[in-house]
Amino acid sequence: MLKFVESDTSGLPIKRKQVAKACPRCRRRKKRCVHENPAGNGSRVGLPVSPSREPQDSQIGGSAHIPSAKPLTAAPLESLPTPDESSSPRGHSSRFVGDLNPEAIFMEATSLCSRRDISTPGGIGVWQSNKSHGHKPAGSPTSNLPLQQTAQDILRSYMLQHGLPRCPPPADFSVLRRIYVEKLDPIFPILSDDLISPPQEEAPRIVLQQMVSLAAAADPEATQHLRLSEQGGLLSRQEFCSSLSNSIQMSIDAGVITDRILLTRILAALSLYMQPTCPEDADVPALFNSRAVHQMHTLGLQMATNEGNEKSQMIRSLFCCLWALDRISAAFYGRACLVHERDVGWDLEDCIRRQPPPFRLLLMIISLLDKVISLYRPANRNEKDVLIELPIFEQMIIDAGATRMSNSCLASLEIFYHSVAILSSQSPAEVTSTALPAPATNSRRSLSADRISSIVGEEFLGQLAYMPIIPYGVSLSLSVSYRKMRHSKVPMFRNRGKQAFRANTLLLKSLDDTFWTAKAMVAMAEQVLQEMDKAVASLAQETGLADSSKKADTVSQGEGSTSQTAASADILLDSSTMQGDNNWALLEAAPDLDVFGYFDPTFDLGAVDAALEGNLDFGQSSNWFDWQQHWG
Repeated sequence: MLKFVESDTSGLPIKRKQVAKACPRCRRRKKRCVHENPAGNGSRVGLPVSPSREPQDSQIGGSAHIPSAKPLTAAPLESLPTPDESSSPRGHSSRFVGDLNPEAIFMEATSLCSRRDISTPGGIGVWQSNKSHGHKPAGSPTSNLPLQQTAQDILRSYMLQHGLPRCPPPADFSVLRRIYVEKLDPIFPILSDDLISPPQEEAPRIVLQQMVSLAAAADPEATQHLRLSEQGGLLSRQEFCSSLSNSIQMSIDAGVITDRILLTRILAALSLYMQPTCPEDADVPALFNSRAVHQMHTLGLQMATNEGNEKSQMIRSLFCCLWALDRISAAFYGRACLVHERDVGWDLEDCIRRQPPPFRLLLMIISLLDKVISLYRPANRNEKDVLIELPIFEQMIIDAGATRMSNSCLASLEIFYHSVAILSSQSPAEVTSTALPAPATNSRRSLSADRISSIVGEEFLGQLAYMPIIPYGVSLSLSVSYRKMRHSKVPMFRNRGKQAFRANTLLLKSLDDTFWTAKAMVAMAEQVLQEMDKAVASLAQETGLADSSKKADTVSQGEGSTSQTAASADILLDSSTMQGDNNWALLEAAPDLDVFGYFDPTFDLGAVDAALEGNLDFGQSSNWFDWQQHWG
């Protein structure tokens, strides 16, 4: 026998009296339960209570009146948790269910707190407002497993006692914060909003301070402020950054950060600024980028909101940061892009135009990098040379309205621009490495590589915004000079390439205590230089080029200088004091000799070629720590 239940004007059913049931745990403890009974909120399947009527369950004896959940408004992210709400155990969050999921059909039909997506005509899914019960970490799946909950409680307790106290003293942190705000935040404002309005809870606020300190530690000015306690001594960059990175990672795993927006920001910043310390951590920065993108998709940050939403600009800026970081991670680590424009509801060009000038300039360079990445996808190898046209960097500065940026920030972004320029040309895969490159490719790469070396080593030495884009640019410059040194047939160009290779190695060595990529490159480059000097010295002795050079000098300078020339040659050929520069000049008499062919057979020259030349093809060479294990 069927009985139809009437509905009121708001669409809610006029329900019959129901009995509230407690969960098994509350029944055992003889306590009033608010965990089970979804009708306890005055709604069915999480439906909100109409403000004009009292929840009927409040009339049931023994049940307490529970505040009703706020329904979602038309904008998809109107119900994103504020810091106050998300830090509360009873905070609200939103869940997006696409139309490909059958659940969306029933959710839209049965749940009044669901709202259809409005980012596109007709929408592509449904937003559902969820109310969390109990204090659960934002980044962890909900689970009632006692073992998992116990382990997380232990980890959280340990972090509160030992991990969170690892923070610079106020005097040192003020300097690190100033460095971050002046040099790093304008370029990549991933933490801007939380720096302006810090979290009210102590634990997330400390994690935010740790993240700022970790990012600013790479700057030379921070050297005298790398402390983690008032009484503690000064630490090296590696010790300081390693301690902070471990503490932040453990805080994330312990569920200390319950605000998903803040969690997304911390994951993204950690992906950019953390420095692995062992081979097992080589892929951790890329992993944190993927976790940040996962949170972005969970929150629906890629879906556009209407302009009336007060959080629209914050969501737009955060999405731009994540989109840019995804492209940077693809270039640095040879990873596939995780954020695709076909899945984005925002107008990307409009989003870039609405950003502050320094960040806008970075996004314009990222847009160029996005085009360059398309050259290196597996199915896009062309049969002829490809060269992507790039705008002039000065014009990009004017178009971005960034003429008033500080010189250090502009120079840092210019390094990134020239890095993209080096990668913006591609030769067919079948062209051998010994062939001369295309004229446009050769000139663009050479000029950009020289410009990077000049900015880092001379013009703005110690003044840059020391983000990972700096060692990445120098590494590309090192690879360009290696190819010139490795494959040139003219001794003058080989010697010029060697000088540039040595200069870039010294630049990377000055950064290797901060950036792990620089450390891996330096270990390999130094061994290459040592083997080259040994090979040149051996060739000069075996072929008699040193003697012929001495005879030529004798004829041109006269008999009076013979003894000085011989003495100089003997000093240059002494393996204990030889630098190898003048020995290369001795090979001008035999330009066809290949120095690399005389390397020690035990030296893995093929691995060097694969690493350094593959560095110009970021889809082929990404595991830096394999190199560090092999060479360091």
